[in-house]
Amino acid sequence: MAIKDKINILQDVNGYLGAGIFTPQGEMLEGVADVSGIHFEASGSQVHDTLLNAQKMATEAGFGSADMIQIDTEMGIVFCKCYNDGDLHFHTVLVIKNDGNIAMAKMKMKKFVSEVKTEF
Repeated sequence: MAIKDKINILQDVNGYLGAGIFTPQGEMLEGVADVSGIHFEASGSQVHDTLLNAQKMATEAGFGSADMIQIDTEMGIVFCKCYNDGDLHFHTVLVIKNDGNIAMAKMKMKKFVSEVKTEF
């Protein structure tokens, strides 16, 4: 099954607005979004950069490694999760409405990452 088909896992989250998978350099490999007024590919790349900054800050502050961030905005909640096993590295971005199911979003992101890593 292709990565695009696996994004359906994330589309099942209550409040889903969009999702994409990005390279470690911030380039979108695949994505599906219906977020009015937002260029998802560009915004996903910016969220990707925010994750990189958060990972650096968490390590430097002594919290240890970080593999996920959550950004609460007026429009919705943005998640970015990193998968990096040394050989394979990608970031998943998910956007849900503010009243969406946060717990389900996190669970589905873990499932998505587990299934999509086999596509590389």
